[in-house]
Amino acid sequence: MMHMTKYPKSLIFIHWLTFFLILIIFYIGLTLEDYEFNAANMNRFRLHAILGVTVLILTVIRAYVRLTKSDQLPPKITYYSAFHKAFVVSVHYLLYIFLILAPLIGFIMVYQTGALTYDLGGPFPTDAEFDAGLLLLHQIAVFILAALIVVHVAGVFIYKLKTGKSLLSRMSIF
Repeated sequence: MMHMTKYPKSLIFIHWLTFFLILIIFYIGLTLEDYEFNAANMNRFRLHAILGVTVLILTVIRAYVRLTKSDQLPPKITYYSAFHKAFVVSVHYLLYIFLILAPLIGFIMVYQTGALTYDLGGPFPTDAEFDAGLLLLHQIAVFILAALIVVHVAGVFIYKLKTGKSLLSRMSIF
């Protein structure tokens, strides 16, 4: 039986922190639909944005650590087929892409409103509203990210059922 090694502690920490932040961000994002974008509600939107940018930064750090500590990563999993390998690798890359894309579009969306000047002590712009196209892109990116996370989690459990090997031990805190 092959001994499954763990990812570096820094990657494990970033992985789980990112996961929990995404749960919080997704919940806050769903509740934001009930609020108008104005100065009175800015703290709600600000918290969502700050956590989103935090996920963006953590993802960039995570990618950097993966590249610089590639010799410390556990061995690749055993793939069932060429299709399985292509699917797993694609989901992995798409997760990184959408962990960057969703918060980036969100940041651009807020920047476009002019409301960032409010955070610097200026008045809240009276005509601040989200661009409908950017809002739609952000929502699509977030829901694709959520779907990718579900596929990723399902894949971990399916792998356990098919091979008897747990991938959770590789990303376990304990």
